This record gives sequence, structure tokens and C-alpha cells, in this order.
Amino acid sequence: MDLKRINSLTKYPSIQTYHQLGERGRLNDTLTDAVGFNEFASAYIYEKVDGENSRIILLRAPDGEIDYLIGSREELLYAKGDRIGNPYGNIADFLKPLAEQLLVSDFAAEDWALAVIYQESYGGKTKASKNYSDRKTQSYRAFDIFTLKQNELERLLGLPPEKIAEWREHGHQPFYADEEKQSLFERLNMRAAPLLATVAGSDFAISFEDTFAFLKKFETTQVGIESAGRAEGIVVRTADRKVIRKIRFEDYERTFRK
Repeated sequence: MDLKRINSLTKYPSIQTYHQLGERGRLNDTLTDAVGFNEFASAYIYEKVDGENSRIILLRAPDGEIDYLIGSREELLYAKGDRIGNPYGNIADFLKPLAEQLLVSDFAAEDWALAVIYQESYGGKTKASKNYSDRKTQSYRAFDIFTLKQNELERLLGLPPEKIAEWREHGHQPFYADEEKQSLFERLNMRAAPLLATVAGSDFAISFEDTFAFLKKFETTQVGIESAGRAEGIVVRTADRKVIRKIRFEDYERTFRK
């Protein structure tokens, strides 16, 4: 197993801000890449949970046995059987029971060679823990998944590392469509990032002021553990994830203070 290639292949791609990021972290009243949601039937609005981006990677061997790895956004932290051990953020220890649960689920019997489920690990010792827990309790929320068949996985792992990174950052990871993803998380009894609203793409705010006013409707987190403080913001996406944008309170408030 080429862990460097697996790590690159399964990293979560960057999500752009809805309005263009300008100087000193302030936003411009211009949509990033001049792309909004008006051309799409629906815009799905999820809470953006403030924690540590994490991933569970399932790999099926030719003999059918499934191996798994757990990673943060940037690095692999654990491999089944303690082949990798990194205590960063308590992510691996916390997610191991979930990974083991996935190995015996009906999802494990489906036709894939690689499956990657992305979660936000939050609470615990993360910087924004106080918004979710007054006891530093840790939790997770799953928000995306993609799978690959054996021939595609082998093709990608045969590419140079820079080509794998290019494939990832150009949006080629075959993420599940929105309703398919939600259905799977429900079937697996996983804690999912909350879907806050679905609006017609043509009705979604465009201007800076209208977007900030819309964001304020979701100021209180829906994923509090023992307490419910302030949410980080929202992530807005189309059903097929062709357009996905983050809208954070911090960015808009910083811009208004200029």
C-alpha cells in the first residue's frame, strides 16, 4: 500500500468562500469565480461545524478483506492493527469504534475498492469546543463520501503524486449526490452534519449584505453536545456538489469592521 498516494487521493479538497476573498482576509462583494446558485434547481444548506476535518478510509483487498485508515485533513493518523499511531486531536481513538462498525455494516458488502467518509471531529480539545460542550466532550458529524471501483483506484494510484493532487483539487473525487449521501448516513446510523434548509437556487442571496442577513438565521449551532453556542457558519452546495461554498460569520464580520 502506497500510503503517500492514498493520503493524497483521499484528502478533502478546499472549499472556496462564497464571496471572493480579498486583502487582509476581507471579502469583496463579488462571487468567487462569478459562480452562484441561480442556475441550479436547489441549494442545500448545511451547518459548518467548527472542529478538525477527519476521514475514515476503507480499502478492500483482492481477497475481500477490508482494511481501514483514519486521517486528519493533512495526514494519516492510524491504520488498522496499530500500524500507524498518531494521537493528534484524539481523532483516531475517537473514530476507531465507528470504523470498526463500518466493517460489519451492509455498506461493507457493496461493490467498491475504496470508500472515504469525511467527518468533522469537534468538541473535545478543539479551539471552538466551548460552542458545543461545557465538558470538552468530543463528537463527530459526517458530511461527505465517495467510493472508487478497483480499476479506477489502480489507475489513480499509478499516477505521479502531483497528478493525484491535481485530480483531487480539480473536483474529480466522485462524491455521492446529496440525497444519496444523506440516505446512506441515515442507513448506517451515523451522526450527520445537519441539513438546515433547502432553497431554490434562483432565490439564494447574491449580494454581500443579503448573504450576511441570510447567514444570521443560523447563528446557533444545531449540533451542541451539552451546550449550544454559536455556529461557525454554513456550507451551501448543489445536489451534485458541482458548486460548494463556505459562508462563515468570521469572514463577514471582519469585512463589515473594515
